[in-house]
Amino acid sequence: MRRKHLACLFLAGLAAALTTAGCGGSSAATGPTEALATGAAVLQGTVVGPSSGLQVGVVGTALVAAVDDDGQFALDRVPAGTVTLKLEGAGIDARVSVPGLQDGQVTSIKVQLAGGTAQLAGTPTCAPTAETFFSGMLESIAGSRLVVSGRPVEASPSVKVWRGDRRIPLDSLQVGDKVKVWGTLRGDGVVVADDIQALTTEPGPAAWKWVVFSGVIESLKASALSSLDLHANPNTPSPSAYPTLIVNGVKVTTSADTKFRRSDGSTCSGSDFQVGQSVTVEGWKRTDGIVSAERLTIGGK
Repeated sequence: MRRKHLACLFLAGLAAALTTAGCGGSSAATGPTEALATGAAVLQGTVVGPSSGLQVGVVGTALVAAVDDDGQFALDRVPAGTVTLKLEGAGIDARVSVPGLQDGQVTSIKVQLAGGTAQLAGTPTCAPTAETFFSGMLESIAGSRLVVSGRPVEASPSVKVWRGDRRIPLDSLQVGDKVKVWGTLRGDGVVVADDIQALTTEPGPAAWKWVVFSGVIESLKASALSSLDLHANPNTPSPSAYPTLIVNGVKVTTSADTKFRRSDGSTCSGSDFQVGQSVTVEGWKRTDGIVSAERLTIGGK
């Protein structure tokens, strides 16, 4: 009789366990739910190679980010230490290991894609902040705070905002605009913007087109400043400060608003550019075909 009683208790307990599991509980057969890893490191990168439609995620986490038109991506709340990135999309399924991430620091990398495989190009750098640029859709704007393709952006007091060749107030940007942001990426994942370029122009036949292209400087002419202007104002830049260039047959003009850079991100001046150099041009192509450069980089982006 006692055995029958114990058997009934066992069957009742088993039924209760199955009922609990069916209502969303766990049982020994399914095992415990594994929590996804999170951290406080920031990782930004440039993908060199075919990156259209590509997404970058961190293995073992829920973190994922799209690669933008310039091959840029960024992830925050990344675990410190060594992580494995997964690059997926457009026929690509690759993995690459990234060491040295630290909480509250920004790690910058360059990933080379070739033949369906990924590898780090160069050594990752880690610092409290890092220069950054990226493009995406403006999702929200509230005062000086913006969200661009899911990334938080803080407009600095000196931020310059442009639409076409006109400087505009920050609040003239509209949700849905495609924009490009240059600035400083902090260790908390926020980008403090220095420049914002609206890539969506106002409708009409005179609308300009944003272009990015690379090529070789075929000719270079100093800006047309008269000798009278130079002698009258000792603070006037030299005539070579804002040169006009021909790059792959395209006329490119520069001005006081043009940012001059080297490929390592350091600043330079217009006088550092020479015929025969490879450059990357970012700017507005006018209706006459001339490109007004916003950024000019020796050797690449």
